[in-house]
Amino acid sequence: MQVVPDTILNVDDDDAALYATSRILRRAGFTVLEAKTGEEALEIVRRERPPLVLLDINLPGIDGIEVCRRIKGDPETSSTIVLQMSATSIELRDRVGALEAGADSFLVEPVEQEELEAVVRALLRLHRSESTLRAMLEERNLLLREINHRIKNSLQLVTSILNLQSQEFTDPQARERFQHAVSRVMAIASVHERLYQDDDPMTVAMDEYISSLCVGLSNASILDPGKTTITVQVERVRLPTEVAVPVALIVNELVTNSLKYAQTPNDQNVINVSLVRIPSGELRLSTSDNGRGIQGSTKAEQSGLGRRLVDTFVRQLSGRIKTHSSSTGYEVEIIFPEQATSAWRPGS
Repeated sequence: MQVVPDTILNVDDDDAALYATSRILRRAGFTVLEAKTGEEALEIVRRERPPLVLLDINLPGIDGIEVCRRIKGDPETSSTIVLQMSATSIELRDRVGALEAGADSFLVEPVEQEELEAVVRALLRLHRSESTLRAMLEERNLLLREINHRIKNSLQLVTSILNLQSQEFTDPQARERFQHAVSRVMAIASVHERLYQDDDPMTVAMDEYISSLCVGLSNASILDPGKTTITVQVERVRLPTEVAVPVALIVNELVTNSLKYAQTPNDQNVINVSLVRIPSGELRLSTSDNGRGIQGSTKAEQSGLGRRLVDTFVRQLSGRIKTHSSSTGYEVEIIFPEQATSAWRPGS
């Protein structure tokens, strides 16, 4: 099998230095492209995608450090290895500035032929290793998305079976309990749906997820959506699956409970849901409504399966729960560690 030589872009405005370096690289078996300005270098990098760029600092127009910064700052070219070189800008501040701009290494000219070849080959090995790791990561993410897709489909099949089963019950309470079971399964299914649709298949964007969950719960409620307002205030935080699922189920239980029991005399129902960071480094999840509070509820409502499930999920989160009830409403506050959370966004 014929081996395709690595392509290197050599950037230098000095004709003699450009020729000498390119000659060394070609004799070492590399394909060499050349540029004399920063603008030309950026155009070639975007068009040809060479794995390695030898970049002089002192260039007309855009200097080499700024060229490096732009190469590394563009997601399309950020994997390009940059070897910054200079014969004049060799002070500590120059070397530090180049590395801070994203350069992978720095050489002071003149450079011995053996050293230049050795450094170039080492950097190309680094590029190949990084490319392999990126390919493995992408393959893993594709696999995780496929797994999440299949889990979502399986859970949707379960909800369909439960819905069919519920039609056989003549007892309204039994049918209602089945519907609650369906909503719990759907909450988990929607988590996995977002996981397979997202660029990050391991964490859930909670602001988007909780908003859509509340919309779905409102539309499925027996209450008139025109007389029920659900406000959602969720920070841009992402939670891993093992945290997002219990949080989703907690929100599902609490909002469903408010939709079911929090009717007001004037039928203007207001439900608030929030998930925010607090100074202690934890997250605070809270729901509140303007209903009749616990005083107006039955003992079964206060200690039913929904409340027991919420308590179980709070323990899974290593959190703590606090409730406040009055004749004008009911509030639940849950505080849990922000460990293993991320503010990652696609492209960040």
